[in-house]
Amino acid sequence: MSAAHDVEALLAQLGSRVHLANVPQATHSLSHVLSTAWPELDALLPDGGLPRGVVELAAPHARGGATSVALAAVRAGQARGRGAWCAWVDPEGTLHAPGVVAAGVELARMLVVRAPRTEVARAALKVVASGAFEVVAIDIDGTSPATPERGRNLGSVARGDVLVRKLALAAEPSGTTVLLLTDSTRPRAAPWPVTLRLELSRPDLRTLSVLVAKDRRGRVHPARTLPFRPVALLAG
Repeated sequence: MSAAHDVEALLAQLGSRVHLANVPQATHSLSHVLSTAWPELDALLPDGGLPRGVVELAAPHARGGATSVALAAVRAGQARGRGAWCAWVDPEGTLHAPGVVAAGVELARMLVVRAPRTEVARAALKVVASGAFEVVAIDIDGTSPATPERGRNLGSVARGDVLVRKLALAAEPSGTTVLLLTDSTRPRAAPWPVTLRLELSRPDLRTLSVLVAKDRRGRVHPARTLPFRPVALLAG
């Protein structure tokens, strides 16, 4: 059985336990922005938080702070209601459970999907289209080696900009925030049609550099540096 079918079967098995209908409707209608509860980060984002739709978190080798920002978003998504679930598509199993817990995320309300790299696109689309999750983080590049053709390892459903459009359409009915963790060092023929693109890097152990490379209106904002202390903020 393919990973996409496995995901579909798992979602059916979980049923209403991971359905957004369990969360009070007000949590979805109050705002189209997801505050990360990381004050310095929210302050420099154009909308004061992460928008609904597809957001790209680009960092060197898909690290450089992208995981911490994504975990902040997952925790914020879970905080929208007692029945709020989030998901993480982690093809290479790099997500560290103790670090997830330290970031204030409830493991009991986070679905982790470890689809093979070649089926990441199909599995991700199934998860997003289910409408069951406030936030879905997708490790697009991870640690797999670069290929001459961008996105070749995404699977047969879609590549690059096509995948982004499919994810955006799948996320629209439920207002899910989809986070793409990508490697900023890999070449790309053209920008992806994401709602927001953040370029992240770690100048040192104590700081995080954030460049808003694209906002809703296609604008670029100057890079800013903020304290890198998400675990302390989230655990507080």
